[in-house]
Amino acid sequence: MSSFVEFVEHYPRLVFWAVTAVVGGALAQWALVQSRRTAANLQAVAQRLGLEYFEAKKTGWASNQIVTGQRDGRDVTFHTFTTGSGKSRKPWRAVSVRPRTVGGLTFHFQPQGLGTKLKELFGAREIVTGDAPFDAAWFLETNEPEFLPAALVPEVRAKIMAARADAGRDGNFKLETTSVRYAERGTFADADDCTRFEQLLPLLHELADIAEVSAERGPA
Repeated sequence: MSSFVEFVEHYPRLVFWAVTAVVGGALAQWALVQSRRTAANLQAVAQRLGLEYFEAKKTGWASNQIVTGQRDGRDVTFHTFTTGSGKSRKPWRAVSVRPRTVGGLTFHFQPQGLGTKLKELFGAREIVTGDAPFDAAWFLETNEPEFLPAALVPEVRAKIMAARADAGRDGNFKLETTSVRYAERGTFADADDCTRFEQLLPLLHELADIAEVSAERGPA
């Protein structure tokens, strides 16, 4: 033991870099295992739903893993992505449905919390539906504040509330540009998460229905 302590005292930089290499290698191996599990789980999703799996390569060895195709006449996509960089880099998993007709409606449902309170302080306008439990659970933003609350009938609100139980602090629904998307922090390395995201497809199709109704109405 004393000889090891003496070695560390004499060669602190060497020990530091050795430990760094070991930790870095372990993290890289863990990331590789997670990536392979995600690939296997998404390939299983593609097979179950009759969709296609592929990887979109990024810089280095990393890639975004994607399942895409058509379900019920609409484009459907399961995919992973990252936000931030370096130590602030965060992995996300998402499933999206593209409305057949795209109009100008946008919306964003986020779990109520500190982040949404800060958004409100900086000028974000919260839209309420009049359903107190729903409004307490979700911070809703939209560019059609009269149409969307009316379109969120009780059955749809109930399904969104059911999703809230598993959404965590960052699971959110969003319609922006061409797709209705549900996303939350994490990967698809756990098969149970894949199943849960598959079960969200009917709800996303219903939200896509709302987007299509808005598009048929034309500009608000």
